[in-house]
Amino acid sequence: MRLSSGRLVAEHNTVKRMVFVLASGIAVGLSYVAVLVGQGARPDLSAATVASIALPALVSGFVMTAYIAWDLRHARAAENEVGELNAQLVRKEIQIDRLSTVDDLTGLNTRYYFDENLDLEFKRAERFGRPLSLLLIELDDTTQLGHPASRLGKNYLLSEIGAILRSSLRAHDIGCRYRGETLAVLLPETDAAGARTVAAKTRSMLGAHEFFGRRFGAAIGLSVSQGIAIAPVPGVESAEQLLEAAEAALVAARTAGYDQVRVYASDVDEGSASERGRLAG
Repeated sequence: MRLSSGRLVAEHNTVKRMVFVLASGIAVGLSYVAVLVGQGARPDLSAATVASIALPALVSGFVMTAYIAWDLRHARAAENEVGELNAQLVRKEIQIDRLSTVDDLTGLNTRYYFDENLDLEFKRAERFGRPLSLLLIELDDTTQLGHPASRLGKNYLLSEIGAILRSSLRAHDIGCRYRGETLAVLLPETDAAGARTVAAKTRSMLGAHEFFGRRFGAAIGLSVSQGIAIAPVPGVESAEQLLEAAEAALVAARTAGYDQVRVYASDVDEGSASERGRLAG
Protein backbone atom coordinates (compact mmCIF):
# COMPACT_ATOMS: atom_id res chain seq x y z
CA MET A 1 0.00 0.00 0.00
CA ARG A 2 1.52 3.30 -1.08
CA LEU A 3 1.44 6.55 0.90
CA SER A 4 -1.24 8.25 -1.16
CA SER A 5 -1.27 10.99 1.48
CA GLY A 6 1.94 12.25 -0.14
CA ARG A 7 -0.07 13.46 -3.12
CA LEU A 8 -2.58 15.12 -0.80
CA VAL A 9 0.26 16.85 1.06
CA ALA A 10 1.70 18.11 -2.23
CA GLU A 11 -1.69 19.38 -3.43
CA HIS A 12 -2.34 21.07 -0.09
CA ASN A 13 1.05 22.77 -0.15
CA THR A 14 0.46 23.96 -3.72
CA VAL A 15 -2.86 25.57 -2.79
CA LYS A 16 -1.32 27.11 0.31
CA ARG A 17 1.54 28.60 -1.67
CA MET A 18 -0.85 30.04 -4.24
CA VAL A 19 -2.84 31.73 -1.45
CA PHE A 20 0.29 33.23 0.10
CA VAL A 21 1.60 34.44 -3.27
CA LEU A 22 -1.73 36.12 -3.91
CA ALA A 23 -1.78 37.63 -0.43
CA SER A 24 1.78 38.92 -0.69
CA GLY A 25 1.02 40.44 -4.07
CA ILE A 26 -2.05 42.15 -2.65
CA ALA A 27 -0.04 43.44 0.32
CA VAL A 28 2.69 44.89 -1.87
CA GLY A 29 0.07 46.35 -4.22
CA LEU A 30 -1.76 47.96 -1.32
CA SER A 31 1.42 49.54 -0.10
CA TYR A 32 2.03 51.03 -3.54
CA VAL A 33 -1.58 52.26 -3.76
CA ALA A 34 -1.28 53.72 -0.30
CA VAL A 35 1.73 55.75 -1.38
CA LEU A 36 0.00 57.05 -4.50
CA VAL A 37 -3.24 57.85 -2.69
CA GLY A 38 -1.42 59.49 0.16
CA GLN A 39 0.62 61.71 -2.08
CA GLY A 40 -2.29 62.56 -4.40
CA ALA A 41 -4.98 63.22 -1.82
CA ARG A 42 -2.84 64.94 0.74
CA PRO A 43 0.10 66.71 -0.87
CA ASP A 44 0.74 68.31 2.47
CA LEU A 45 1.55 64.94 4.09
CA SER A 46 5.19 64.40 4.68
CA ALA A 47 7.04 61.48 3.15
CA ALA A 48 7.42 60.01 6.63
CA THR A 49 3.66 60.03 7.15
CA VAL A 50 3.02 58.36 3.79
CA ALA A 51 5.72 55.81 4.55
CA SER A 52 4.11 55.02 7.91
CA ILE A 53 0.88 54.21 6.06
CA ALA A 54 2.51 52.04 3.40
CA LEU A 55 5.16 50.37 5.57
CA PRO A 56 2.91 47.81 7.35
CA ALA A 57 1.52 46.51 4.05
CA LEU A 58 4.98 46.41 2.53
CA VAL A 59 6.43 44.56 5.52
CA SER A 60 3.54 42.09 5.40
CA GLY A 61 4.30 41.40 1.76
CA PHE A 62 7.97 40.72 2.48
CA VAL A 63 7.11 38.50 5.47
CA MET A 64 4.71 36.46 3.37
CA THR A 65 7.30 36.13 0.61
CA ALA A 66 9.92 34.92 3.11
CA TYR A 67 7.42 32.45 4.57
CA ILE A 68 6.64 31.10 1.11
CA ALA A 69 10.34 30.49 0.46
CA TRP A 70 10.67 28.67 3.80
CA ASP A 71 7.49 26.68 3.18
CA LEU A 72 8.68 25.62 -0.27
CA ARG A 73 11.87 24.14 1.19
CA HIS A 74 9.99 22.22 3.87
CA ALA A 75 7.31 21.08 1.42
CA ARG A 76 9.98 19.64 -0.86
CA ALA A 77 11.59 17.90 2.11
CA ALA A 78 8.23 16.42 3.13
CA GLU A 79 7.53 15.24 -0.42
CA ASN A 80 10.99 13.69 -0.65
CA GLU A 81 10.42 11.92 2.67
CA VAL A 82 7.09 10.52 1.46
CA GLY A 83 8.78 9.37 -1.75
CA GLU A 84 11.49 7.56 0.23
CA LEU A 85 8.89 5.91 2.47
CA ASN A 86 7.02 4.74 -0.62
CA ALA A 87 10.25 3.29 -2.02
CA GLN A 88 10.83 1.45 1.27
CA LEU A 89 7.29 0.07 1.11
CA VAL A 90 7.88 -1.20 -2.42
CA ARG A 91 11.06 -2.97 -1.28
CA LYS A 92 9.20 -4.52 1.67
CA GLU A 93 6.36 -5.68 -0.58
CA ILE A 94 8.84 -7.35 -2.92
CA GLN A 95 10.54 -9.03 0.04
CA ILE A 96 7.23 -10.26 1.51
CA ASP A 97 6.08 -11.52 -1.89
CA ARG A 98 9.35 -13.40 -2.34
CA LEU A 99 9.03 -14.96 1.12
CA SER A 100 5.55 -16.20 0.24
CA THR A 101 6.66 -17.79 -3.04
CA VAL A 102 10.30 -18.86 -2.56
CA ASP A 103 11.64 -21.39 -0.06
CA ASP A 104 14.73 -20.00 1.69
CA LEU A 105 16.48 -23.35 2.00
CA THR A 106 16.16 -24.71 -1.53
CA GLY A 107 15.55 -21.54 -3.54
CA LEU A 108 12.60 -23.33 -5.14
CA ASN A 109 9.00 -22.18 -4.86
CA THR A 110 6.99 -22.74 -1.71
CA ARG A 111 4.18 -25.26 -1.23
CA TYR A 112 1.73 -22.34 -1.25
CA TYR A 113 2.92 -21.28 -4.70
CA PHE A 114 2.84 -24.87 -5.90
CA ASP A 115 -0.74 -25.45 -4.74
CA GLU A 116 -1.89 -22.27 -6.47
CA ASN A 117 -0.28 -23.21 -9.77
CA LEU A 118 -1.12 -26.92 -9.69
CA ASP A 119 -4.82 -26.19 -9.97
CA LEU A 120 -4.28 -23.56 -12.69
CA GLU A 121 -2.01 -25.78 -14.78
CA PHE A 122 -4.34 -28.77 -14.46
CA LYS A 123 -7.31 -26.75 -15.68
CA ARG A 124 -5.25 -25.36 -18.57
CA ALA A 125 -4.07 -28.84 -19.58
CA GLU A 126 -7.63 -30.17 -19.37
CA ARG A 127 -9.07 -27.29 -21.37
CA PHE A 128 -6.59 -27.48 -24.23
CA GLY A 129 -6.02 -31.23 -24.15
CA ARG A 130 -2.33 -30.83 -23.36
CA PRO A 131 -0.19 -33.16 -21.21
CA LEU A 132 0.82 -32.25 -17.68
CA SER A 133 3.27 -34.22 -15.56
CA LEU A 134 4.02 -34.07 -11.85
CA LEU A 135 7.30 -35.37 -10.48
CA LEU A 136 7.86 -35.93 -6.74
CA ILE A 137 11.46 -36.31 -5.60
CA GLU A 138 12.40 -37.53 -2.13
CA LEU A 139 15.83 -37.82 -0.58
CA ASP A 140 16.83 -41.42 0.11
CA ASP A 141 18.21 -42.49 3.49
CA THR A 142 21.18 -40.21 4.23
CA THR A 143 22.70 -42.52 6.84
CA GLN A 144 24.47 -44.14 3.87
CA LEU A 145 26.49 -40.95 3.55
CA GLY A 146 28.16 -41.33 6.94
CA HIS A 147 29.77 -38.57 8.94
CA PRO A 148 29.32 -35.60 6.57
CA ALA A 149 25.55 -36.08 6.58
CA SER A 150 25.38 -36.27 10.37
CA ARG A 151 27.52 -33.17 10.69
CA LEU A 152 25.87 -30.81 8.23
CA GLY A 153 22.48 -32.45 8.11
CA LYS A 154 19.92 -32.71 5.40
CA ASN A 155 19.48 -28.95 5.07
CA TYR A 156 22.74 -28.73 3.17
CA LEU A 157 21.70 -31.59 0.91
CA LEU A 158 18.33 -30.00 0.22
CA SER A 159 19.90 -26.66 -0.62
CA GLU A 160 22.28 -28.36 -3.06
CA ILE A 161 19.51 -30.40 -4.65
CA GLY A 162 17.41 -27.24 -4.97
CA ALA A 163 20.25 -25.49 -6.80
CA ILE A 164 20.68 -28.45 -9.17
CA LEU A 165 16.98 -28.55 -9.96
CA ARG A 166 16.81 -24.80 -10.55
CA SER A 167 19.63 -25.05 -13.05
CA SER A 168 17.93 -27.83 -15.02
CA LEU A 169 14.28 -26.73 -15.14
CA ARG A 170 12.72 -25.01 -18.13
CA ALA A 171 11.35 -21.48 -17.75
CA HIS A 172 7.74 -22.65 -17.45
CA ASP A 173 8.44 -25.62 -15.15
CA ILE A 174 7.54 -25.12 -11.50
CA GLY A 175 9.83 -26.62 -8.88
CA CYS A 176 8.98 -26.37 -5.20
CA ARG A 177 9.73 -27.73 -1.78
CA TYR A 178 6.68 -29.91 -1.33
CA ARG A 179 7.29 -31.01 2.27
CA GLY A 180 10.30 -31.80 4.42
CA GLU A 181 12.72 -33.73 2.23
CA THR A 182 10.31 -34.03 -0.69
CA LEU A 183 10.50 -31.76 -3.71
CA ALA A 184 7.94 -31.42 -6.49
CA VAL A 185 8.33 -30.43 -10.12
CA LEU A 186 5.29 -29.50 -12.18
CA LEU A 187 5.98 -30.05 -15.88
CA PRO A 188 3.49 -28.38 -18.24
CA GLU A 189 3.39 -29.61 -21.84
CA THR A 190 5.19 -32.80 -20.78
CA ASP A 191 4.02 -36.36 -21.38
CA ALA A 192 5.17 -39.58 -19.67
CA ALA A 193 8.25 -39.92 -21.88
CA GLY A 194 9.26 -36.33 -21.20
CA ALA A 195 8.74 -36.76 -17.46
CA ARG A 196 10.88 -39.90 -17.49
CA THR A 197 13.61 -37.93 -19.24
CA VAL A 198 13.49 -35.25 -16.53
CA ALA A 199 13.64 -37.93 -13.81
CA ALA A 200 16.60 -39.63 -15.49
CA LYS A 201 18.41 -36.31 -15.86
CA THR A 202 17.76 -35.48 -12.21
CA ARG A 203 19.06 -38.87 -11.10
CA SER A 204 22.16 -38.49 -13.25
CA MET A 205 22.93 -34.96 -12.04
CA LEU A 206 22.49 -35.87 -8.38
CA GLY A 207 24.60 -38.99 -8.76
CA ALA A 208 27.42 -37.05 -10.40
CA HIS A 209 27.37 -34.10 -8.00
CA GLU A 210 30.08 -34.06 -5.32
CA PHE A 211 28.03 -33.42 -2.21
CA PHE A 212 30.22 -32.20 0.68
CA GLY A 213 33.12 -32.62 -1.77
CA ARG A 214 36.58 -31.30 -0.96
CA ARG A 215 35.48 -29.88 2.38
CA PHE A 216 35.61 -33.45 3.72
CA GLY A 217 38.05 -34.86 1.21
CA ALA A 218 35.34 -37.07 -0.27
CA ALA A 219 33.14 -37.03 -3.33
CA ILE A 220 29.70 -38.28 -2.32
CA GLY A 221 26.91 -39.01 -4.75
CA LEU A 222 23.30 -38.95 -3.66
CA SER A 223 20.26 -41.00 -4.59
CA VAL A 224 16.59 -40.04 -4.58
CA SER A 225 13.30 -41.83 -5.11
CA GLN A 226 11.01 -40.34 -7.75
CA GLY A 227 7.31 -40.73 -8.47
CA ILE A 228 5.63 -39.53 -11.67
CA ALA A 229 1.96 -38.91 -12.48
CA ILE A 230 0.53 -37.78 -15.82
CA ALA A 231 -2.64 -35.88 -16.72
CA PRO A 232 -5.11 -35.66 -18.21
CA VAL A 233 -5.73 -39.42 -18.30
CA PRO A 234 -8.67 -41.58 -17.22
CA GLY A 235 -8.78 -41.84 -13.45
CA VAL A 236 -6.81 -38.64 -12.91
CA GLU A 237 -9.47 -36.01 -13.39
CA SER A 238 -8.50 -33.30 -10.92
CA ALA A 239 -5.42 -31.63 -9.49
CA GLU A 240 -5.99 -33.51 -6.23
CA GLN A 241 -6.06 -36.86 -8.02
CA LEU A 242 -2.89 -35.98 -9.91
CA LEU A 243 -1.19 -35.29 -6.59
CA GLU A 244 -2.51 -38.56 -5.13
CA ALA A 245 -1.20 -40.46 -8.14
CA ALA A 246 2.26 -38.90 -7.80
CA GLU A 247 2.27 -39.74 -4.08
CA ALA A 248 1.37 -43.35 -4.87
CA ALA A 249 4.16 -43.54 -7.43
CA LEU A 250 6.65 -42.12 -4.93
CA VAL A 251 5.64 -44.69 -2.30
CA ALA A 252 6.15 -47.44 -4.86
CA ALA A 253 9.59 -46.07 -5.77
CA ARG A 254 10.67 -45.97 -2.14
CA THR A 255 9.33 -49.46 -1.54
CA ALA A 256 11.38 -50.75 -4.47
CA GLY A 257 14.61 -49.46 -2.91
CA TYR A 258 17.00 -46.55 -3.40
CA ASP A 259 17.36 -44.58 -6.61
CA GLN A 260 14.12 -45.78 -8.19
CA VAL A 261 11.58 -44.09 -10.49
CA ARG A 262 7.96 -45.16 -10.78
CA VAL A 263 5.21 -43.86 -13.08
CA TYR A 264 1.57 -44.05 -12.09
CA ALA A 265 -0.61 -45.76 -14.72
CA SER A 266 -4.26 -44.97 -14.07
CA ASP A 267 -6.02 -47.61 -16.14
CA VAL A 268 -7.94 -49.47 -13.41
CA ASP A 269 -11.60 -48.76 -12.85
CA GLU A 270 -11.99 -48.98 -9.08
CA GLY A 271 -10.56 -47.36 -5.98
CA SER A 272 -8.89 -44.04 -5.31
CA ALA A 273 -5.74 -42.91 -7.05
CA SER A 274 -3.67 -43.82 -3.99
CA GLU A 275 -5.07 -47.38 -4.00
CA ARG A 276 -5.68 -48.51 -7.54
CA GLY A 277 -2.89 -47.41 -9.88
CA ARG A 278 -0.54 -49.80 -11.54
CA LEU A 279 2.97 -48.49 -11.10
CA ALA A 280 5.54 -49.01 -13.79
CA GLY A 281 9.25 -48.82 -13.27
